[in-house]
Amino acid sequence: MTAPSAPRSSSKRITIIAMAALLCLACVGGIIYAGSHNARAEEAPADTIAGKVDKGIVRVQPDQVASFDIGNPETHEFSNVRHSIGVIDFNQDRTAKVLSPYQGRVSQVLVKAGDDVRTGQVLYTVAVPEMAQAASALISASATLRNSNETLKRAETLSRDNSIPQKEFLQAQADQQSAKAAYDAAHQNLRLFDLSDADISRIERERKIGLEFAVKSPISGRVTLRSTQPGQLVQPGSDPAPIVVSDMRSLWMVANVPESEFSQYRLGQPVQVHVAAWPGRSFDAKVSYVGDSVDAESRRLVVRAEVADPDHVLRPQMTADFNITVAAAEDSLAVPAQAVVREGNGHDVVWLAMGKDAKGPLFTKAVVVRGKTADGWVQIEQGLHSDQLIARKNALFLSSLYETGAQ
Repeated sequence: MTAPSAPRSSSKRITIIAMAALLCLACVGGIIYAGSHNARAEEAPADTIAGKVDKGIVRVQPDQVASFDIGNPETHEFSNVRHSIGVIDFNQDRTAKVLSPYQGRVSQVLVKAGDDVRTGQVLYTVAVPEMAQAASALISASATLRNSNETLKRAETLSRDNSIPQKEFLQAQADQQSAKAAYDAAHQNLRLFDLSDADISRIERERKIGLEFAVKSPISGRVTLRSTQPGQLVQPGSDPAPIVVSDMRSLWMVANVPESEFSQYRLGQPVQVHVAAWPGRSFDAKVSYVGDSVDAESRRLVVRAEVADPDHVLRPQMTADFNITVAAAEDSLAVPAQAVVREGNGHDVVWLAMGKDAKGPLFTKAVVVRGKTADGWVQIEQGLHSDQLIARKNALFLSSLYETGAQ
């Protein structure tokens, strides 16, 4: 009778174990649910107080205030400098196109490009037909004058003895005077070819007709162009010039500036010139010319300055940056560059600190007129006073926060 009780006892144990397992699962599930619920509660964002409050006003979190470096504008020195880009060029006031004043063929070229020459140095010679004709006329006139002088001398001797008629003596005098006049004219014609009296006397003595005209440099400088060769025909005033000489100790900088800036330029204003070939080096110059007319298409005018270059380190047609000081430096109200924001409508604004309300610090924007920028500072011409507190940094964040709240 006791044997059947064993299965019932085993069944009860199984039921108890199953209930315990279900209870454990329920507990674990509750724990997981509670944990996930708490995690979701922690991840849920708290209500933010930052954003647009009213027109032109924005609020920030209290812990963000330090990042805006709230403070007053400062006084900063701004130089009155106009920047332009131009080129280096030859100083045309010290550049000479050395042309032959007479037509002829080049006989010799005595210099090459890059040579330094001095005033009066012969650059090239030209065989000039008119010069040969003048030399021939002198030789002929000299011979005629010698004959007429001898004839007159004999006539004077015979006239004193009444051995010849007076008419014949007078004719000898007239012939001698005519020969003398022709000789003087031939002598003067050769002077036109820049020949000295010694050269003319040599021509007369040696009866040399095949002469070459020596073309000399009118200035001291450097040969910057040689476009001629022996045998080439040259004519007065024809381009290109056979030889060009330029004084390279002084060059021009030529810049084109907007006509709106015309009133700011004056002769003698200092200029700082910088070229890419010499980084970090500045060349001093002064404004020597302000254009007399404005280009009809570009609406710009030429401003030119003379640049001293005694070391010959600059070259014409180099691109250069020019900083032209148009007035003395001035002290002005200024703010850091990070304090100014350019809005989509083109207005420049700064953000003024205006205390705080119950929820947090407030800022309001003020439209300003900016001027020059230098060394990370922006000149404020209108719209701000020195006693006002502004966000000196991260003003762009305030504008972005305001625009986000405005949408």
